[in-house]
Amino acid sequence: MLWKLFREKAPKKHPVLQAAKIAEETGEAISLAFKLVGLRRERYEIEEIRKQLAEELADIVITAYVCSKVCEVDLWEAVDQKLDVEISRWSEFEVASR
Repeated sequence: MLWKLFREKAPKKHPVLQAAKIAEETGEAISLAFKLVGLRRERYEIEEIRKQLAEELADIVITAYVCSKVCEVDLWEAVDQKLDVEISRWSEFEVASR
């Protein structure tokens, strides 16, 4: 049902606004990641932060999908191609010694 709605309504959204929405959701996720590693001064429940972070990351993926529909690009094909590149990079990744 959701994918049908995306197909029908995504073309009515503006590409720049969708890109801005990705940035907004990403900013929210970054703030939560800072909390997760203790880079914020306020107190919070770590499991609640993890739950909120998972929700924001899901928002990023969904918003990126909608943006891809608005811009008429195949997100899943691009992800598939980029995964090959990332697999290669991670295979070669070495942790620097201190």
